[in-house]
Amino acid sequence: MPTQAKPPLKGILKKTKPPTGTTPDEPDAATRARNLAIHHATIIHDRRQISDVISDSVIALSKLPSESAELPPTAASPSDDDAVAFTSQIRLFQPSDYEDLIEERNCLGKCGYVLCPKPRTKVNQTGEFKLVNFGRKDFAIVPKKEMERWCSQACARRAMYIKVQLNETAAWERAGIEGIQIELYQEPGSSKAGKKASDPAEDLAKDLRSLKLEADRKAASDARELALERGDTGDKTKMRRVAVKVKEKDVSEAPAEPSLDQNENNHLLLEGYKPKFDAQAQKDRVG
Repeated sequence: MPTQAKPPLKGILKKTKPPTGTTPDEPDAATRARNLAIHHATIIHDRRQISDVISDSVIALSKLPSESAELPPTAASPSDDDAVAFTSQIRLFQPSDYEDLIEERNCLGKCGYVLCPKPRTKVNQTGEFKLVNFGRKDFAIVPKKEMERWCSQACARRAMYIKVQLNETAAWERAGIEGIQIELYQEPGSSKAGKKASDPAEDLAKDLRSLKLEADRKAASDARELALERGDTGDKTKMRRVAVKVKEKDVSEAPAEPSLDQNENNHLLLEGYKPKFDAQAQKDRVG
């Protein structure tokens, strides 16, 4: 007689079920909150690092130009190393950061233009303004504080040429854009200016970098606006949607007309209207 197969043994422990509305792969509320906190902390840390780099650049650029025993540099013809250091470190500056750099150099007694080795001008007169080029066509009234920032009007022009190339956008939003390039003021009659005018390939490359930079800025701006409209806070966890249905109330009877009282003041006795005085009492009072 053949033996009968024994049924498989069943466990006595109850199987745990995931909470309603969640899946095993979906993190719980505590994990989502922790991931969101780590995400925001990372963003703050990265922004702080970029701010520290800009502060260090302000201190380093305030000491330029570097001293050279062979050929002392000038503002019109700086050394190549100083020019490269200046244009590379100022890429992520905002105009306010550039103003801090100028003020830092003025505190050291230097001209506000980074590549100028001369001291800043000292105006020996009282008052807050100074008359410049009196009796000429280019006569102007200039604040004394503004004149003392530079050694000459030429350096002021060179410094402002740099400032107009800077962007008001936050530095951490431009950190990954490689097309940002800062150019020095081309002195009239310099060899660099002539080379630039006679090199169409360099002009074309510059235009392409400008177009790419503008496209990257527009893409970043569109992404921020889209994230703001969607309410995206940077959390990569899944978002559950709640279905909401709107149902109109069923009307079984036709709406009734408002009732009127059969008297001379029926226009005052519409349903829902409360008169401020009794018409009959008013007649008795007048009579």
